[in-house]
Amino acid sequence: MRILFSACPMFGHVNPILPLVLAARDAGHDVVVATGADLVTHLVTHLDVHTEGRGVTTWAVGPSHREAGGGPGTNWLAYFADTARARAADLVPRAVDWKPDLVISEDTELAGPVAAAVTGARQVVHGIGIMPPIQLWGALGPILDDLFGRYDTSGDHRAATYLELCPPSLRQPAAGAPAADVSAAGISAVERIWPDAVPLRPVAGSPAPGERLPAAIDALPYEQTVHVTLGTVFHDNRNVLHTAIAALSALPVNVVATVGPDVDPTGFGRQPAHVLLAPYLPHTLLLPRCAAVVSQGGAGIMFGAFTHGLPQLVLPQGGDQFMNAEAIEQAGAGLALHPAEVTGSAIADRVTRLLEEPSFTTAAATVRAELVAMPDAATVLADLTS
Repeated sequence: MRILFSACPMFGHVNPILPLVLAARDAGHDVVVATGADLVTHLVTHLDVHTEGRGVTTWAVGPSHREAGGGPGTNWLAYFADTARARAADLVPRAVDWKPDLVISEDTELAGPVAAAVTGARQVVHGIGIMPPIQLWGALGPILDDLFGRYDTSGDHRAATYLELCPPSLRQPAAGAPAADVSAAGISAVERIWPDAVPLRPVAGSPAPGERLPAAIDALPYEQTVHVTLGTVFHDNRNVLHTAIAALSALPVNVVATVGPDVDPTGFGRQPAHVLLAPYLPHTLLLPRCAAVVSQGGAGIMFGAFTHGLPQLVLPQGGDQFMNAEAIEQAGAGLALHPAEVTGSAIADRVTRLLEEPSFTTAAATVRAELVAMPDAATVLADLTS
């Protein structure tokens, strides 16, 4: 079977689809992944893991994230609309030539559904976190309808199969439904919008070939380690990172902070022996060593931390992070500080609570158990291709 994957050119949008990409490749399907040129190198590196003699083709389509003006302060609705139009101009003709049987696009990538409609392929929408609010889908609908019109086609986007990464404890209620109704048996926003929703276990990812943690991690002196990150889009908020690192350095814990791609850690000044800074570290290798996580609350780090049963302090900066912070707090698995609340003393207090009050670790372990119970990529792929 020919399977086409498409994603917006951001790590947090490409990484969630990689387990299904790898499962499709390892099952012997012909696989193409389409995204911006800046993510193609990342894809090639990570798709070389466990190749078993099979490769994956990548297509650079549409603008890169930087070319599209993405970053803090971005109007994300305009971003998704503008990049989808540009991506479709590259993607649709190539899809027509390649003739996919199945098109799987992450849930903010709108060129994939058009490629599916034009080619007659089955459409699948791949979640990348907690499903965006119903209001966002109301805003994305006209953009998608306009794209369909540009290619003289039509499609019922909500008739697609939706792959839901969100475990029951983090689900959002449907409009008008009380939060108490959100459970494995209750009504979720996903079920209201996507009648054909299928759970899929999110994974923390695999390290690229040769990736290692720095040897300095083994020399850190304290028993507990806290990881600090603002991810790959909002890491430019240096004040928040400085505040978090300084606050945690006063606690008797190891602090391992990633300051963002292409950022020189020495710009944060000289650090004590129990604080380690790096531009990037593979979460798959780092998180098993941690007792708690402080982050911006992107879906990738949120699910990565819960994969290891770690409580979290969320410092949301934008995008879906405020929604994720609320879900984590409602689940009892962490705490949040909104931008106006972020101070060094507040961060130190919240992290101390996460480490000392067992209820947070217990709730995080519950989320972890829910993730383990969800079907993995190979199981879901087998159902999609049967």
